[in-house]
Amino acid sequence: MAVADTPAPTPIPASGSQCLSCHGEDGRPALADVPIIAGQQPIYLANALRHYKNGQRTGGQALVMQEMVKDLTDKDIEELAKWFGEQK
Repeated sequence: MAVADTPAPTPIPASGSQCLSCHGEDGRPALADVPIIAGQQPIYLANALRHYKNGQRTGGQALVMQEMVKDLTDKDIEELAKWFGEQK
């Protein structure tokens, strides 16, 4: 009986490489104080990234996040939100 090949995981968009150091390779961080973003709704993630970018989201690690997202384009944000949303 043949076993179906498991497709290779889709790599994170290039604009998200800096996300991995805190949020983990698949959106599931090793540190308890870093949010799990794997499997979140893409619209939620995109809105959160936009709010960090324009300074609307504050508190916690907001200053770190604002620095991380400052150069993301709208396309980058949509791609990252979709990718993290697809991680299970």
